[in-house]
Amino acid sequence: MKLVEMEKNNWSFEEDSTFTSEIFERFDQALDFWEKGHDEVAEKMLRAVVAECPHHMDALHHLSLIYREQGRETEAYICCQAAVGIGLHALPQKFSWKTARMEWAWLENRPFLRAYHSLGVWHLGNARYDEAIGIFRRLLSVNPNDNQGVRYLLPHCWFEKNEPSKIVTHCRKYRKDVAPEILYSEALALARLGRSEDARTALESCVAKLPLVGRELLKKRHPRPKSKMEGYITHGGPDQAYYYWKSFGRYWSESESALALLRQVMKR
Repeated sequence: MKLVEMEKNNWSFEEDSTFTSEIFERFDQALDFWEKGHDEVAEKMLRAVVAECPHHMDALHHLSLIYREQGRETEAYICCQAAVGIGLHALPQKFSWKTARMEWAWLENRPFLRAYHSLGVWHLGNARYDEAIGIFRRLLSVNPNDNQGVRYLLPHCWFEKNEPSKIVTHCRKYRKDVAPEILYSEALALARLGRSEDARTALESCVAKLPLVGRELLKKRHPRPKSKMEGYITHGGPDQAYYYWKSFGRYWSESESALALLRQVMKR
């Protein structure tokens, strides 16, 4: 496995010569079985692909996902770490996380980007916030378009570390983003910093753009709404509001001053 500089500071992985069309076909078949709920068959096929092609990052990554679904956390982590290790080992000495680009548009980059993202999520879920921040920042640096939504995960880490000023700085980089993870998280961070007027102004913008999120945060009960289409979230819809509350609600519950400001803004 090699990482090749296609243009100045723009890199792409080069597929291993052992990845034949037959290997790709078997890999795709394994994913088809997994999507249809045949986990055991998919696992067996992916393990066979890895046995034949030990550098197949995507096979290792999807094995990790299957193990995670089954609650086999140790095996999931081992496969995820192995996939990432292959990619990191391929980085040449001249590669720099600060200046390089490893864009999602190059299909060959996606297996590594997916696996590295998954490792960051694992660190986040296991309260290893500094490790998660390091990974998420690198991913944002090499793939600024952020096709994986890494920018929405970083506020989690900083709320856990009680570093609201970093959340404000981060969210202001994405001012055109109308996702609640950016809009409402900045408002909460401002409130936690004691910047009440700035927080009020931010909340007025939040409520104007995504009022259902504000309502959800103030509810006493949070029944899960029905999704219009399974696997998709409706922008501005009750499902988006619910999932934001599910992910960030506990940070709001820790700040009565922020909730009080939100109530005032919502009443208007």
